[in-house]
Amino acid sequence: MQLLSIIAFAAVFWRAELTRFEPLVGQNEIGLTLLIALSPSVLIAVLGFVCIRRTQSFVRRHPDSPETGLFSYHRCAVVFRGIAGAAFLALTFLTPWSAWFDFRQIHPALQILGDLASLFPFCLSALSIWISGYFVEWKIRAEDGLVDVVVTTERFTGSRFRSYFDFQLRHQFLTVAVPMTIILFASNLTEAYEEPLQRAFHSTWAPDTVLGAVGVLVFILAPILLRYIWRTHSLESGELRGRLEGLCDRIGLRVRDILVWSSDGLMINAAVMGIFPSLRYVLLSDALLKTMTTDQIEAVFGHEAGHVKHCHIQFFLVFAFVGWLIVAGLMEWVGFTMKGESWTEQAVSMTVEGAGILATVLIWCLGFGWLSRRFERQADLFGSRCANPVAEECHLPCGLHPDGMTTVDDSTRVCATGAAIFSGALRRVAALNGIPLEEPSWRHSSIANRIRSLRSMAGDPDRAFRFTRLLRRIKLFLTCTAVVGALASVVYILVVYRSK
Repeated sequence: MQLLSIIAFAAVFWRAELTRFEPLVGQNEIGLTLLIALSPSVLIAVLGFVCIRRTQSFVRRHPDSPETGLFSYHRCAVVFRGIAGAAFLALTFLTPWSAWFDFRQIHPALQILGDLASLFPFCLSALSIWISGYFVEWKIRAEDGLVDVVVTTERFTGSRFRSYFDFQLRHQFLTVAVPMTIILFASNLTEAYEEPLQRAFHSTWAPDTVLGAVGVLVFILAPILLRYIWRTHSLESGELRGRLEGLCDRIGLRVRDILVWSSDGLMINAAVMGIFPSLRYVLLSDALLKTMTTDQIEAVFGHEAGHVKHCHIQFFLVFAFVGWLIVAGLMEWVGFTMKGESWTEQAVSMTVEGAGILATVLIWCLGFGWLSRRFERQADLFGSRCANPVAEECHLPCGLHPDGMTTVDDSTRVCATGAAIFSGALRRVAALNGIPLEEPSWRHSSIANRIRSLRSMAGDPDRAFRFTRLLRRIKLFLTCTAVVGALASVVYILVVYRSK
């Protein structure tokens, strides 16, 4: 849902850029526009009701394998999200809906209110998805014993749907909405005051530079924003905190704080956020702390530490920069090839912008997912190493403790016992969250695939070495591509402006 929220905000941003874009639905066709705006949420609600009844029936008929019914619902939820996303894109680009909320003529600062108002149909669709999710993810899982009694009791205290809605709103929507709203507000102002900014800074790039600076600042401060968007508090002093702080000292990880992520038992997970140590937090959800052993918690904590130690956030930024270079280069090439032809200015503009949007979607949907899944497995390896026992306590055949008494000095090898502890934590996360082991994930891969990969590398040191080498080559390729692309872009800009 977070990805869908990003797409919705990106659509609002792109629509403002397409100044010469003419919608297919006429300005005066109010009824048709409202139908396109409101019908997706109604359709999702109806399909959600059918899906709920179907899932309930399946779980009752197959009480021994309720996870299969949940897997079926999760596939339906993917369809629901697809409907919500496609409908909002159609509403934004094919109808005058966005033009109804153009407040720039009143004052540029008020346009952010119009941008947020234009997201109302998307929010309705999200609410329909959450309602169906509530009946499946809460009621079915609790009634059929898919969650432990401890977690179930926590979940069903107080107002059930209020807690569920609060969590979904904070985690699935506000996580994206708050930083994106700040960036959209800055974009509206820099666009409105483009000429004064250019005169003030004596540069045509001043508006883009200011907007980029705001984006960087929001990214840097995002951990503080998320700490308050998500309900968190510091992990209390005690044996567990002392053990996790000792792990941080052992692996050289600096963090500002270790936080408990209050989710009313809805989230059994962990997260890390922040590039700079002074703004870096590691979060462990309340349900994770209540339902896992100390060894498993340490392994999950180590997984999040792995993202930091292997600089995954930084390389995601490098990937984003490389993707931007590719999209910008493609758009420039398309515009250049169409110059000499008998194309209208509007046709050229729409083709260039369409090529940019298509390339962006492909790069992020295919490239980012592929990279993210491999980074996730690298973090799995790090987490399992954090759970490594001393040689005397390793009773499984592995490449790290070949004779049960000595340790091989090789950072690419994996202890089978550490891998088993981390695999157990993954299974625990899947069971408590109602996630079927084989359910695919665009960003993380399936839990079963991650467990199989981890165990195979524990049993085959050469495989672990090849995987580690692959990750090094990927990072080197991204770095070299970013450097070469940046230099080529500078040269191209200098040549183009000199020719003008």
